[in-house]
Amino acid sequence: MVAETAKATRLVGELEDTIVVEEEEDGGVEYIVSDKIFEALPPDEQKLWHSHAYEIKSGLWVNPRVPEMVEKPELENLAKTYGKFWCTWQVDRGDKLPLGVPALMVSLQGVNLGRVRPDLVQKRDDKYNISIDALKASRLEIEDPKWINPHADYWKQHGKALAIGIKRTEMKKIAPFT
Repeated sequence: MVAETAKATRLVGELEDTIVVEEEEDGGVEYIVSDKIFEALPPDEQKLWHSHAYEIKSGLWVNPRVPEMVEKPELENLAKTYGKFWCTWQVDRGDKLPLGVPALMVSLQGVNLGRVRPDLVQKRDDKYNISIDALKASRLEIEDPKWINPHADYWKQHGKALAIGIKRTEMKKIAPFT
């Protein structure tokens, strides 16, 4: 997935939840937290999250039709955040509706399986009349995070993704919130 985002966002303190809607790619919900919140999470939870620095600095993350003067401060903040993206609709697979079990998505990275196909980047660039090379150049001054927690981007260090499944279970007679 090339990170082109049409989104609706709600901020709650240092948590942002973003509905990701893409015409030709996967759609779902991404939760975005500050590094401060991420560091407070248990290590097993941190494995489910990914860093955003590479997506932003490389020019892969774009907010189509958002002026650079508006986008750049947002990207400077996002480069230091972590995301947890649940894909609920795999349009690229041909699904006409959100089908099946949601998938936990990983972040694009410049290594092995995290590389995006150049033809997909070119397609995106042509669609929005942008250039990944120009985006990279314009983002050189965005500060890198001082540290990216090694528990994030789990797949990058271990070569394995994490997945969820469906399991039948007995319904509780009393909901825990009543």
